[in-house]
Amino acid sequence: MGWEWKEDKNLRFLTIPGWSQMGVITAFSTRNDGISDDPYSSLNLAFHVADDPVKVLENRKVFLAGLGQPLEKCVAAQQVHGVNVISVSERDLGRGMSELESAIPECDGMVTQDNIGLMGFFADCVPLYFYHPQINMVGLAHAGWKGTASNIVTKIMEKITAAGGSAKDCFAAIGPCIGSCCYEIGEDVAQIFREKFHNVIFQTSSGKYRLDLVKANLELFLKEGILPENISIANLCTSCQSELFYSYRREGITGRMAAFITMRKGVI
Repeated sequence: MGWEWKEDKNLRFLTIPGWSQMGVITAFSTRNDGISDDPYSSLNLAFHVADDPVKVLENRKVFLAGLGQPLEKCVAAQQVHGVNVISVSERDLGRGMSELESAIPECDGMVTQDNIGLMGFFADCVPLYFYHPQINMVGLAHAGWKGTASNIVTKIMEKITAAGGSAKDCFAAIGPCIGSCCYEIGEDVAQIFREKFHNVIFQTSSGKYRLDLVKANLELFLKEGILPENISIANLCTSCQSELFYSYRREGITGRMAAFITMRKGVI
């Protein structure tokens, strides 16, 4: 039940067909097929960078149209590299979708049991997707090194279990993010991950450290009790593949891809 590329005449994106067959739409955008100018070219989907907001809004409409989803039925948050997870409902519809100011503040994770599209924004950090079929709940989290070290996975799973869902029946996925091939860190961050995780730090021949955020979040999934066969990993490095993805580590000033999930019947 892995990630696959999906294309129509206007948009190319990643999705998990196995989840779509269960009635859940997942998507992760590329940097292409939009109208933004350099250094945000071309499908920048985030308002919080210094791109033209008119172009960002048009890019969002293009992306969501490719998924068959209306802008006003979605929600976005102001991500702050924390572990705050919010349960969103129909009263939140449209927040953060047409402008940054209305986004849910200081929130790096969202869950919902309503017919709402959850959208987050990424340029190296880890997009985490969750689906629990028994309780009809989906979730989305933004996990950089801080969110991973502070275990935002557990915060999402607490929402799922509080709603009556068991970890063994939960599906989880990791979208494209910076890989251990490119993610160089200092001794301070390396020490944090040595203390909390197993074998996610690698020392290069030059003596520098690299961090495997995918492996760290996979470890968190498994520790929570999510079954290995229910986990989908994209295994695509955003820093390596400049033709496909924005990368803050590679470019500094750049755009953001979007991660998206919603419960909808039918197959993309």
